[in-house]
Amino acid sequence: MELFYSRGVVTNPFNPFDPLRAVCATPSTVLSSLSPIPRVLLPEVGLGQLPQAHTRLLESQDFEAWVALRNTVLATLPDPDLYVREDHEENFFQAHLSPSGEVIGVFVDDALIAYAMIELPGEQEAHNLGHVIGLEPAQQGMVAHLSSCMVLPQWRGRQLQRTLLSARLGLAQACGRPLCMALVSLLNHRSRHNMLRQGLRVVWTGMIDGLHRHVAMIDLEQGMDFAAEGELLLPSLDYEALRAAALAGYACVGEVRTPDGAVSLRYARHLGHNRRPR
Repeated sequence: MELFYSRGVVTNPFNPFDPLRAVCATPSTVLSSLSPIPRVLLPEVGLGQLPQAHTRLLESQDFEAWVALRNTVLATLPDPDLYVREDHEENFFQAHLSPSGEVIGVFVDDALIAYAMIELPGEQEAHNLGHVIGLEPAQQGMVAHLSSCMVLPQWRGRQLQRTLLSARLGLAQACGRPLCMALVSLLNHRSRHNMLRQGLRVVWTGMIDGLHRHVAMIDLEQGMDFAAEGELLLPSLDYEALRAAALAGYACVGEVRTPDGAVSLRYARHLGHNRRPR
C-alpha cells in the first residue's frame, strides 16, 4: 500500500484529550477517487519493506540533517549531470516548506534516511514547469513540482523512491494541484523508470540552465490519452530525436531495455487534451 500525506491533527490513542500533530496517510491506489480530507492511517503502513522506519514532514530545524543526507548521496552519483546542486540550498529547502510545499522525511532511529519534496509554484513564476513547457497561465496554477527525492545508499532497494513518489502525488491532489511535474536528467534512468511506472509521461525535452532535461507529467484529474498506433522507439540519450518527438506531439510512455543495458524510450502520439504542452 502506498500513501499520501498532509498535515493534520489526530487523537492520541493513549490519551484522547491530547491531540497530536501528525502526517495523515491514505491509500493512493485510485487517486481520482480521493476526497480532499484523507482518512487517517499510520504513515508507516506504506513502508512495508522497512518496518522499523517512520515518517514525518520536515521543519526548518531539520535543514542540517537534510544537507548531510544530500552530501552523502551526491558524493556517490556516477555522473554529476544526474543532479546539479542548487546554488542556495537553504533557500531551496525553505521554499519547499508549508505553505509553499512540503518535505516528507523517512527516519530510522531518529536518523533521516530519505526525503522527498513537493513544491506548489505560483502562476506564471519563471521556474514553474508549466510555464517552461508552455501551458496556459490558468493551467500553471494547477501545477505541483515533484522536486528532489534522495535515499541514502544503504537503504536503497526497498522501494522508498516509488513510495515517496506516490505520497507526493496524493499530497498534490489534496492541495488541488492535479498537474504534477518533475524535472529529470536524460541520464537518470532509475528516476525516469519509477515515474513511468507511476503513470507520469515525459511530455517535454529541452534545455534548462544549459542542461538537457525531461519534464515528466501526470494529470491526476483528467488523465492523458495516447494513440495506439504509430509509436516511436528512440535511444534514451538522443537529445535531438527526443526533443523533436516532443515538439511533434509525442510523449514517452514506456521504455525498452536490452540485455546489454541500453535503454530505448517508447513515444506515442498525444491525443486531444486541453493541457497538452506546446
